[in-house]
Amino acid sequence: METTIGVIGQRIKELRLERRLTLEEVAEMSGCSAGFLSQLERNRAAASISMLYSIAGALGVPITHFFPAVINPTKVVRAEEREPFRFEGSPIIYSLLSTQFADRVMESLLVTIEPTDGSLPADEYRAHPGEEFGYVLEGTLRLWIEEERYDLLPGDSIHFMATVKHRLENPGTEAVTALWVLTPPVF
Repeated sequence: METTIGVIGQRIKELRLERRLTLEEVAEMSGCSAGFLSQLERNRAAASISMLYSIAGALGVPITHFFPAVINPTKVVRAEEREPFRFEGSPIIYSLLSTQFADRVMESLLVTIEPTDGSLPADEYRAHPGEEFGYVLEGTLRLWIEEERYDLLPGDSIHFMATVKHRLENPGTEAVTALWVLTPPVF
């Protein structure tokens, strides 16, 4: 997990310097503080997925630019080779199930949402281009799409346009595991 976070900070700093932008300029364009951006670049903080979208927009790159390239010409991802990661303070753990290659249009993930008991903040609302499909494997997944709430049980699936604000939540006491497919790829 640490390697992924380290690459994100490094790539943000490289892009900012290539574009001859100050910390303050990028912070203002992305809606965060210069201090937070500095900590992010030095791997002393981790950004939420929404903040990464904002920083990517400010730097003029897709969010996928910040993540390490994992290229497997056979397009097989072995279970023991997956590198789960999460954003600091988030109850959600992501594991890429698909590989990265040129011109791909979808991405599949194994998403695990830990129970929070109020100890971690809930996932934040996000909206982005594309579509999302989820299939619950274990636990109860609560999905908010705008103000509409959907409680999904094992075997339930959902497909929606990701352009509407949405967020995931675990209302139970056990971890939720779901297969998630996105277009376009995010990571």
